[in-house]
Amino acid sequence: DALLLQLTNTSAYYMYLLLLVKSEVYFAIIAVCLLRRTAVCCNGERS
Repeated sequence: DALLLQLTNTSAYYMYLLLLVKSEVYFAIIAVCLLRRTAVCCNGERS
């Protein structure tokens, strides 16, 4: 029973870690898109 508890805790930890990494990746993509959009607007060029 202790092994099952440890397995559950480990899987929950990895699931939390995966969600954290995924949200960081999404945030980085959005930040790059916003920076690229503001850079294009500041240059006065329209894509």
